[in-house]
Amino acid sequence: MGSNSQTLDEIKNALFGSAHARLLTECDEPDQLLADVLRVRPTAAIMILEASGGEKQFDLITQLASASPETGIITASRDASPSMILGSVRAGAHEFLQIPIIAGELQTVLQRVLQLSEAGESAETKHRRVIAVFSGKGGAGVSFLATNLAAAMNVPTLLADLNLQAGDAASFLGVEARYSVTDFVSNRARLDDSLITSMITPHSANLSLLAAPLETHEAEEIDPENVTEILHLLGRRYERIVLDLPHTFDPVTVAKYSIGWAIHASRFTSLSIVGARI
Repeated sequence: MGSNSQTLDEIKNALFGSAHARLLTECDEPDQLLADVLRVRPTAAIMILEASGGEKQFDLITQLASASPETGIITASRDASPSMILGSVRAGAHEFLQIPIIAGELQTVLQRVLQLSEAGESAETKHRRVIAVFSGKGGAGVSFLATNLAAAMNVPTLLADLNLQAGDAASFLGVEARYSVTDFVSNRARLDDSLITSMITPHSANLSLLAAPLETHEAEEIDPENVTEILHLLGRRYERIVLDLPHTFDPVTVAKYSIGWAIHASRFTSLSIVGARI
């Protein structure tokens, strides 16, 4: 689709090469961009601007800044003229990224946006953690450890059973799950607080379960990026998320590590990106 498509591909490739950022969604329409940002609440939104875009693209920046002030807005364009840079900054953008991307420039821009995000975080948000439990072989007691670890937390905690083909965390907790990660994936475009609450399986005051698929074949419907987006949303509700992972390095498991969530507790504040070409 011309230079716009090329610019998007260049930015996506640069993001995939970053250890501190992950792409949550991408869209072509202004209304969809606003909807995605309001739903996902990412750390940053990258907007690709065109020299021929006129004032409409600056108006969209202003709308986005008003709708989600906690989201850092990064504008990117092959047109690095003063009018383009000043126009986007005056409209509410926090950073401008020139295309083609200069080596190291994207990382610098992302780091500044991350610092901006961290400066506005509450103390509660800064102490959120993800703990992944994993073993290189089956029968090592991963689900047992993950379940008991989650139950031992004295803060709001989610146990996410990501053993998609043979998850049994519900049995360990003694609960019957009516909904699973499959339902989250199929409804991810309309997930809000009420829908999330209705599909999470409660166990106790501080512990809830995101169940594995109820049928084995449902695992085939789940893509790694879907799970990444869902955990990002759930990470804004829980102070701890414990991941019960399978012993094989399937794409979903690899995705969990590729976004920086390790065996030990790690920060929720790795950059999350919504990309848009306008």
